[in-house]
Amino acid sequence: MIEPDEDKSKEKILLKEIHHRVKNNLNIIIGLLELQSQNIEDLYVKEMFRESINRIRSMAIIHEYLYRSDNQSKIDLSVYIESLADNLLSVYADNKRELLINYSLDNLLVDFDIAIPVGLIVNEVVTNSIKHAFLDKEKGRIDIALEEKNHSISLVIRDDGVGIPVNFDIKNNKTLGLQLVKLLVNQLNGKYKIYRDNGTAVQIEIPFIEPTNK
Repeated sequence: MIEPDEDKSKEKILLKEIHHRVKNNLNIIIGLLELQSQNIEDLYVKEMFRESINRIRSMAIIHEYLYRSDNQSKIDLSVYIESLADNLLSVYADNKRELLINYSLDNLLVDFDIAIPVGLIVNEVVTNSIKHAFLDKEKGRIDIALEEKNHSISLVIRDDGVGIPVNFDIKNNKTLGLQLVKLLVNQLNGKYKIYRDNGTAVQIEIPFIEPTNK
């Protein structure tokens, strides 16, 4: 007769192996896209490849996190967000300007189906700030705040960059990044706002009930 603890141990090992294999498969895809992008001369297409690679990498990071974690079902959103943003900063590093990311993150354990969309949202917003907010500035700062309040996850990403142009129509804009943010927030039954005030701020609220420890 197999004891319950033995079943749990086998399940944990299996889940770790699954996350390890998924992470490896995603990294293979990333490698193939990187190789393909080396032969692309069109800078616009090359940048599209890089953005796609970063979206896939955001999913690979979470499988790496779960593979190394003792908890195979919950993700610490603060650790995940910081890993994502640090990776983006290294990818888009520019010796011409000094960029800093400041974190104020509560430790929130969430399910996989929350972590993945939130990670993709962070990827889109932070990438946009790094690429566009500081074009005419030697220094820049991005603040990322995460907290749980009133049964909701509050995520605010703010930069002190040049701000969104006045003639930029936020509501009707058709860029892929903003469309993805809208889609992912809706998927989470959340809401978001974009502010133009001494830079740009994106505020996202997502319904959330913190899991109880059993």
